[in-house]
Amino acid sequence: MQLRRASVRMSTGLSFEVADLLLAKAWADFHDLRMEVELDCAADGEEYEEIVGLFARQTGFRRWMVWRSCDGIVVQPMVGRPMLFDSLAEALEGLIPLRD
Repeated sequence: MQLRRASVRMSTGLSFEVADLLLAKAWADFHDLRMEVELDCAADGEEYEEIVGLFARQTGFRRWMVWRSCDGIVVQPMVGRPMLFDSLAEALEGLIPLRD
């Protein structure tokens, strides 16, 4: 009996290290943002193990989605192009939250 070969598809987004999640939470709290971690997400035909959403506390508006890829940390603002960084610390340093 021969088994069918199943193709294994790599996720677009990988999970973060716990230290990175703690850093993101501290950064979000400092900037008065709400952080949500979404697990096992699928969007536009892509799969993500983990996406971090950063939201304005007052309005609930999502400012950024952040995920880890094989190439680095991807930050997708709600308006604009995705940005690629080498580390989460570098990504957060480049973000400037707007005041509501």
